[in-house]
Amino acid sequence: MLTEKQRLLFEKLKQIKDTYVDISVGSFHPQSNTKWWADSGEAYKLLRNKLSSEEDLEAITVIQNELVKTVIYHIMEMIDGYGGLSFEVDLIDKETKQSLRDGIEFHDKFMDYLYENEEDNKK
Repeated sequence: MLTEKQRLLFEKLKQIKDTYVDISVGSFHPQSNTKWWADSGEAYKLLRNKLSSEEDLEAITVIQNELVKTVIYHIMEMIDGYGGLSFEVDLIDKETKQSLRDGIEFHDKFMDYLYENEEDNKK
């Protein structure tokens, strides 16, 4: 069972994932005026020409969602102590001075949270 603060953290991470996947995929639409970061602008132009159907955009959405989920999962794994760092890290609630890791493995509980709260999993 998650504490309220753990749930809020996972909710915010999911919102970040959803927002940036939406922005990124939206930039592939031919009518999009979204300007992506300068370093990847040419790559977006190239892919915009290749990803033209709704099926293409759905496929890239799935791929990007999985990629971002995996990155967050591995960051959570690192915080849990499995990432190969030579030192331990933690997330501390500055108000209470308590670890948000208390009683959970971040990487597992984050994925559980996503499974329970992703629209695709509710079908």
